[in-house]
Amino acid sequence: MKAMVQNKRFLSEKLCTLTLTGDEGITSASPGQFVMVKVNEAFDPFLRRPLGIMEVDGNTFTLLFEIVGRGTKMLAQKNVGEELDVLGPLGKGFSLFPSFGILVAGGRGIVPLYFLASTLARTGIPFVFLLGIRSREELPLLDFLEKFSPVFWSCEEEVPGGFCGDVVALLQQYLSSVSLPVGTRVYACGPEGMVRALCRVEMLRGIPVEVSLESLMGCGFGVCLSCGVEKKDGKGYYHVCKDGPVFLLSEVGL
Repeated sequence: MKAMVQNKRFLSEKLCTLTLTGDEGITSASPGQFVMVKVNEAFDPFLRRPLGIMEVDGNTFTLLFEIVGRGTKMLAQKNVGEELDVLGPLGKGFSLFPSFGILVAGGRGIVPLYFLASTLARTGIPFVFLLGIRSREELPLLDFLEKFSPVFWSCEEEVPGGFCGDVVALLQQYLSSVSLPVGTRVYACGPEGMVRALCRVEMLRGIPVEVSLESLMGCGFGVCLSCGVEKKDGKGYYHVCKDGPVFLLSEVGL
């Protein structure tokens, strides 16, 4: 689809949001799905960029991304009124009907979980949101969570008001202080190190954990096979774009 840039905002030197208006296809997007964005009509860079969907309002949707290379730098230079070629929504999203949700985001892993939190809030399902950031530069991400409650956050730098440490340590502190209802589900997205650390949290035993995995993608729908992640049993691979990006943590070998 062709999507027009309606708004652009820099949260920091490296974090940028784009709000775009597309066609009716985007209205079917669910939390955890993504789009593949062509950043240049001249096919340079050749590959599209996979970006998680942060919010959908009718046929308008928001993307948040970190400027990490040439492609995302070019995307951040787009201006209001410009058109982008976008494929999506793609992939498999989160399940939506827990009795209680624990949302665990590391940095820009906030993107699919913000979409999920908005959906749970709209349907009246209770949840808690835990956000971990690396440094003060990422503090603007907290602004997105003002409409949700309760919210807990951590920073690896010492910052007033936050837990000093990583978000998995914050999660452990939270779990040790509550009694969770039957049907609780954990939803997580963040750096690979964070996801690996979740595998070692004993208090999560018996609680389903859904993780949205990040991966290099060439096509976005399972043709190029570049985004393989090993299955937990070692018998082959899943492909993040087609089989995910959301998986049960118990399904993948990390």
